[in-house]
Amino acid sequence: MNNALPLDTLLTRFNLSTHAIGTARWWNNLAKNESPFIKTEQDGTCSVLFLWRDPEGNEAASSTSSVILNVSALTNHNTWQPSCLSRYGQSDVWFGSLTINQQWRGSYSFIPIKADQSPAVVQQQTDGSRNAQRRWWLDVVKQQQVDPLNNRPSVASGWGLSSALHLPNAPKELGWHEWEKGKLLPLSNADYSSFTWFAEQLNNQRQCALFSTAKGTAPLVILLDGQKWDSDSGTLSVIQYLTNINQLAPAHYLLVPCVDAKTRWLELSCYQPFWESLTEELLPQVKQMLASSGKSTGEYIVAGQSLGGLSAVYAGLYFPDYFNKVISLSGSFWWPEIERMQDPEVFKLNNADWDKILPTDSLGDRVSNGKVTIDHLHIYQTVGYAEKQLCVYNELHYEAFKCKGADIHFHKIHGGHDWLSWRSSLINGLLHFLPV
Repeated sequence: MNNALPLDTLLTRFNLSTHAIGTARWWNNLAKNESPFIKTEQDGTCSVLFLWRDPEGNEAASSTSSVILNVSALTNHNTWQPSCLSRYGQSDVWFGSLTINQQWRGSYSFIPIKADQSPAVVQQQTDGSRNAQRRWWLDVVKQQQVDPLNNRPSVASGWGLSSALHLPNAPKELGWHEWEKGKLLPLSNADYSSFTWFAEQLNNQRQCALFSTAKGTAPLVILLDGQKWDSDSGTLSVIQYLTNINQLAPAHYLLVPCVDAKTRWLELSCYQPFWESLTEELLPQVKQMLASSGKSTGEYIVAGQSLGGLSAVYAGLYFPDYFNKVISLSGSFWWPEIERMQDPEVFKLNNADWDKILPTDSLGDRVSNGKVTIDHLHIYQTVGYAEKQLCVYNELHYEAFKCKGADIHFHKIHGGHDWLSWRSSLINGLLHFLPV
């Protein structure tokens, strides 16, 4: 965060008015511009100015003591000193700027907090441990707000709604531009089938969805964390649009949601019973549904992000009769050594070669040691540069997979552990496996 420059100086740099800062007229004029405010630099970066209007008014009237700038993967969630905006004098204006790569795409939000929620106060009231810090963060992040000055559609994240930030040289997103401009409408309930998967082997049930852009036999794409890719997200509208304009081959899409966070952690952590139930109970049900309308499945493609990206590769390794094409987005390849991600800085201090050695019994480790073969697999794998440790584990697995014969296309993107990055990568993965 660069708050060293006065707001007047920053506004001048971004060609914004410095007259009567904080007045209603100033805010109204500001709203005519596109927020956040971006200035392209000559070194391949952009300066980005964030401005937030305190809805309670000036310092005297407001209960807000600080505003955390929560930029996906750039804001450190593991510290008692997060990046914060600064209040301009005693006004209702909060501001801050960041320097970000010109190819960046990611989400951001503002988190206003009260004095008794400040990290300094909470740290003193607790034992100041990593667990206490984590509890504090999970509490305050519930208060995140979108940027009212950002006119792009909001993005759903794990913690709520965020705003979108696309820098000038971010890779082009096929279909998503049309969605954001309102040219593509959300699908109606009549456009897809919602049904219950009663998983007897798992002793649970969930509402799945089946969506087709094909009329006959076509690949079946399984989307893990299917609740994130539903009609409201725009994903199905973008897929239909790209199919209509012959950018994407017709296919069937099966959206498999998680039951809850605890169950998701179990099922997507290389859990064999989940995939046994999916192949033995869910897929026959889906085939029957397709057959009732004269459709059928060809090959299978499985896609997931985070734990889902890990689980998708697991399915390809251990259920090769079904899955040989996998899309893995920000795969959690630290598994099963959870300590690598729970407190990464401590882990790195205690393990000098952490970035050179595969986690013990990880999928990459199993492949490297010949416990499972991978030469039948076709993998489309992405990870964000800003995902730091996760980027390292993805690189280690990529090398292990490639060395043992997998057909793997690995891309690192300027983004983070973020739905805005994943939506682009999902479409790119589909384009890779479903060419026209």
